[in-house]
Amino acid sequence: MTAVISTFHPPLVQPGYRLFDAPLRDVSDVNSGQVGVVGMPSDWTHSSRLGTRFGPEALRKATSILQSIRPQGANFDPDKNSCTKPATDWLVDCGDAEVTAHDVDATTQSIAAMTEALTVTEAIPLALGGDHYNSFPACLGYSRGLANRAPDARFGYIQIDGHLDFSDRLGAWGSHNHATNARRISELPNTDVSNMVWVGITGWVDGGELALIEKQGGRIFSASDVHNLGAAEVMRQALAHAMQGCDEVYLSIDIDAMDAGYLPGTGSIVHSGITPRQYYDLLDGLAEAPLGGLDIVEVSPPLDPSERTEFLAAEMLFRVLHRFRTRPVTEQ
Repeated sequence: MTAVISTFHPPLVQPGYRLFDAPLRDVSDVNSGQVGVVGMPSDWTHSSRLGTRFGPEALRKATSILQSIRPQGANFDPDKNSCTKPATDWLVDCGDAEVTAHDVDATTQSIAAMTEALTVTEAIPLALGGDHYNSFPACLGYSRGLANRAPDARFGYIQIDGHLDFSDRLGAWGSHNHATNARRISELPNTDVSNMVWVGITGWVDGGELALIEKQGGRIFSASDVHNLGAAEVMRQALAHAMQGCDEVYLSIDIDAMDAGYLPGTGSIVHSGITPRQYYDLLDGLAEAPLGGLDIVEVSPPLDPSERTEFLAAEMLFRVLHRFRTRPVTEQ
């Protein structure tokens, strides 16, 4: 096993906020089974509307506010008739990766170093974007860490998104941008397109990308599939496909799978997307999944002065985190 090099950087913006008020820790101080938060404040690989570099700050602030207004951070779930809260002893915030403006290679390696360090110790990296390209360096580090920890292990990949992001290149942005992240992930040595699943696709889709994914055995569920089959059934099938021959699954949450009427603060909005209720149900469907790493991307605060986008994304994070690791709230 290679030595883990500390790449700790306190949050570069609003250092007073941490995700759900989790304690601040160096990546070298995160233990097995803990979830380590890594900020990715970079949006120079987006081709149009910028602003997602402010996403990590906004998510930390929104989750901190949500945490403060809930008794003991508690959340009553009427669907389950239970009250739970994130367990703060397993959630830690490792600050932001160091980003270098317009230096994609340097930023990629900086993000990857942090998620690799977490994965090597069997912690679970949770990366906050940033535009969707940043999923690639986050997953790259996870892939490297998994290979270091278990050389024969393989991982499946589920991307909830309005877009495929499977282009090989995009104009002047080349091969590393928000439209190529899934393609770059498919090239990692311990996964394969046949273990990759896209959920929530809508709007116009590149025919060449679609044909290549289908030829190589990937699975695509459209927003219409979620509407017609139900979110729970879609995620059941998605997880089964992604996990064939795999040990873990990596989850990429792009908020733009949701209809723009609910969530306008994102760079590449879609219409006829899924609803918040459906997004919650998709995340609920992963409650028992062997999650190895995850990211949430494309929160762009400047595009939504109402701030409802970051608060909805914060609720989604609360949902996925308290589903994976919860403990009952006891009376004082």
